[in-house]
Amino acid sequence: MIANVVIIGGIVICIILGGLCIGAESGDTKSIIIGLLVGIIISTIIVGADIWYINGTESGKRMKKDLESNTNGGIERTVKVYDINGKLIETYEGKFDIDYYDTHIKFDDEEGKRHIIYFTTGTIITDEK
Repeated sequence: MIANVVIIGGIVICIILGGLCIGAESGDTKSIIIGLLVGIIISTIIVGADIWYINGTESGKRMKKDLESNTNGGIERTVKVYDINGKLIETYEGKFDIDYYDTHIKFDDEEGKRHIIYFTTGTIITDEK
């Protein structure tokens, strides 16, 4: 998400400066203003499309949630671990990020304790709040 903001910001600045330079080539004040306005209009369309993507698509919403997780120390989650027969073994609750692997998950809880849970013989359910 931060990379997205930086890239879009760079594009916006380039478009506005490009419009300004194109208008400045003629040396006419009217052309400079028109070039600047065209750059601003194009930039507004790009920023609007980006805002729509982030807030209007599921992929954008996931990207936004990832940013919130990365900048706020994780997401409020509940992790429930069940054995192969469906019996609840353990429940973890708190604000943390989870790394997913083929055979296990890994996370550090709010107290800094690392948990590595293998799910080859059981089930793990993670809920985000």
